[in-house]
Amino acid sequence: MQNDTIPGAHVPSNAPSSLAQTVLSPVQQPSHDGATQVLSGPALDGPAASGGARSTILPRVEFVGEVPRLVVDARERFEAAKVLGRGGVGEVVLARDNDIERPVALKRLLPELEGGAEITARFVEEIRVLGRLDHPNIVPIHDVGIDPDGRYFYVMKYVEGETLEHVIERLVAGDPEYHQRYSFERRTEVFLQVLRGVQYAHAQGVLHRDLKPANIMVGRFGEVVVMDWGLARSREEAKRFPVDDKLITLTAPKSRRQGNDKLRTMEGSLLGTPAYMSPEQARGEVATLDERSDVYALSVMFHELLTLEHYLASKSGVSECVAGVLRDPVPMAYMAVSPHQSRVPAELSHFIRHGVAKDPNERYRSVTAMIDRLQSIRDGKVPVECPVTMAKRMGAEAMHAVDRNSRGVFAAAALVALLGLVGLWTLLQALLGALR
Repeated sequence: MQNDTIPGAHVPSNAPSSLAQTVLSPVQQPSHDGATQVLSGPALDGPAASGGARSTILPRVEFVGEVPRLVVDARERFEAAKVLGRGGVGEVVLARDNDIERPVALKRLLPELEGGAEITARFVEEIRVLGRLDHPNIVPIHDVGIDPDGRYFYVMKYVEGETLEHVIERLVAGDPEYHQRYSFERRTEVFLQVLRGVQYAHAQGVLHRDLKPANIMVGRFGEVVVMDWGLARSREEAKRFPVDDKLITLTAPKSRRQGNDKLRTMEGSLLGTPAYMSPEQARGEVATLDERSDVYALSVMFHELLTLEHYLASKSGVSECVAGVLRDPVPMAYMAVSPHQSRVPAELSHFIRHGVAKDPNERYRSVTAMIDRLQSIRDGKVPVECPVTMAKRMGAEAMHAVDRNSRGVFAAAALVALLGLVGLWTLLQALLGALR
């Protein structure tokens, strides 16, 4: 039996025999006349892979007429295309999975950091933390490996879309298409999806610790995914790494608006992005952070998404930014004025207020509490916290009363209308009598 052979193709020496049999065994398929056609599998030769780039496993399927033929197509499994982003310790690359034939995102350590045991240990922890998180609003991890340069990497789903940071930039610029697409209602729905992803992570004992618009992806079809779990730690891992991530990129909030990124690598126990970190995180209390730290970051992010202005926008550098996190209160969102949109609804402004308290004990106790409050607001159960919210609550309750008692309401409305007509008729008769 003749086999199709491609030079250089091989099966790894450690591949299970069943896998080799699956790929190499002849495939039998009934022909149109009832006879059996034998499709030969590829004969593979060449040295077995030992580290470095991985080769594809699946064969290419070709058709001779209507008869399929399996041809070895040994290529590099993950083929890098371009760098999507670069942080303090790693970079994310757009790559192609040549086996499954789909785009993927590949994260690997920066070349200058590869080889250090501490950095590598943290990268391994990141992979395993992300691997435990399985939720529609969290980017899933597909695979791990070592690239041709000997760098560890992991493979994630590639989300085609844009970051929430880019959405905010377009809204700030007054882009009419974005303002039509991202009403306050739509922005609230996006934020709810972010909350659900973080809620799940917290339920698994994992804190994100770097929540910001740049780490939220909004897909082409409305999906919302929380990305970049590089600083995420479970409570147990935080105890193992009490002084954490000595090489973390810190960004001032004003930088992206000006197009002049001010990036600074700092050493010590401070980690994260100052513009969004909680006061306790800014003080370097890494080992004792809990869910309320993420609550603060989420609330600051929602404040910016609604107001289109960061509360620390006037700060010129990292040190000023950190000082602002510790001292400056977050203004009420409905006070913000933008030439491109109406004022932020009062109920959403009060919702944010309860999440940005400097004292963790005065914030929402959990992301679940945030979801419950925000969902109640969307259902019309607006908490009464000012005259505006009181009026909205009364209006919502009146509408619910109409929905619950539609027959009675219509009967009452008909009676009022009838009485009005009778009164009008009586008035007209009186006027006509006077004219006579």
